[in-house]
Amino acid sequence: MLENLSRKGKLEKMKAELEEKVKEQTAVIIAREEQTEKLLIETVEALTNTIDAKDSYTSGHTRRVARYSKMLAERLGKSTEEQELIYRAGLLHDVGKIRVPESVINKPGKLSKEEYEQMKLHPISGYRIISGISWDRSIAFGARFHHERYDGSGYPDGRAGEDIPEIARIIGVADAYDAMTSNRSYRNALPQEVVKEELIKGKGKQFDPVIADAMIAMMDEDKDYRMRQEDLRVKRVLVIDDDSISVMIAQKILSKVRNCEVVTASDGDEGRKKLSESRFDLILVDIWLPGESGIDILGEIRGKYLTPVICMSGDKDLETFVKAVNAGAVDFITKPFVPSVLQEMVSYILEDA
Repeated sequence: MLENLSRKGKLEKMKAELEEKVKEQTAVIIAREEQTEKLLIETVEALTNTIDAKDSYTSGHTRRVARYSKMLAERLGKSTEEQELIYRAGLLHDVGKIRVPESVINKPGKLSKEEYEQMKLHPISGYRIISGISWDRSIAFGARFHHERYDGSGYPDGRAGEDIPEIARIIGVADAYDAMTSNRSYRNALPQEVVKEELIKGKGKQFDPVIADAMIAMMDEDKDYRMRQEDLRVKRVLVIDDDSISVMIAQKILSKVRNCEVVTASDGDEGRKKLSESRFDLILVDIWLPGESGIDILGEIRGKYLTPVICMSGDKDLETFVKAVNAGAVDFITKPFVPSVLQEMVSYILEDA
C-alpha cells in the first residue's frame, strides 16, 4: 500500500511538473505570436506612412479609409475581430501606389490615358506586396478589388456584385467617400450634401447598395460634417540655435515645407520661454549652445512635453548621434544642412503631428 501511495505521489508530481512545463511553453508561444503580430502591425504602419508620403494632397487618406471601413463594418454587424481585419485592410488598400511614379500621383490636372493605365495597375501591385506579408488573404483581396464596381465596370478584373469580395466592397465605399471629402490639387472637399447625392446615385452602379446605405446613415448622424479631411493646420517648428547663419538657412529650407511656420530662439532660456508660451509640433535644438548643452535642454523638453525633438550639430561622430538619440531625440541632422535631408526629416515628422 505504501508502495502504491509512493507511486501515486510520484505520478502526481510528474503531472504537476508536466502541467507547469505546458504552461511555460504556452506562454512562450503566446509571446512569440504577440511579437509577430507587433512586427506585422509595425510593417503595416511603415507601409502606410510610405504611401501617404507620396501624395502631398491627400495626407492621412489611408488612415481615414481604414477608419471609415471599420465604422462601416461595425454598422454592418461584423465582429470585433472582423472590424480589426477590415481596418488593417483599409490601411493597406493603396500600398500598390508605391510602384506608381509620384509625378502621376501628384499631377494637378487630368491624367493622360497612359498615366491612367499606370494608376490602374496599383491594385495588382498591392495584391502581390500584401500576399507576401499578410496574415490573412482577405487583406490582399481588399487591395486587389477595391476599385471594382458593383455593376462590373471597374478594374482590374471587371468583377460585379458579390463576385467582388465584401471586404473590397466596404473599402471601395470608404475610399470613394474619402476622395470626395478630401482636398485635391484641383478642388477642395465637396459639400456634405453633394457627397450624399453621389453615394445615392452610385448605389447599384459603383457601390454595393447595402454598404452605400450604411455610409449614408453614418453621414446622417454626422451633423457637423466631421468625417472629412481636416483643414490643413499650420505646423509650428521651434529652432533653438545661437548660430544666426544656420538659423537663416534652416528658415529658408523649411519655408518650402508645406504649412510649416518656423519660430527661432538663440539660446536655451529663450527657447524655454517660447515653449512655455506656445505649442509647437517639432523642435530643432543645437547640441552646443552658449553656457549649456543642447542634450540637457533635450532632457528638460522630454520631461515636460511630448513634442518630438531633432538634435543638430556640426559633429559627425557616431558617439554624438547615439548620445542624442539615447537622450530622446527622434532624429539627428548634421551641419551644414543638406536641404533635401532637412526637408524630408521635418516633413515626415510633421505628417503625424
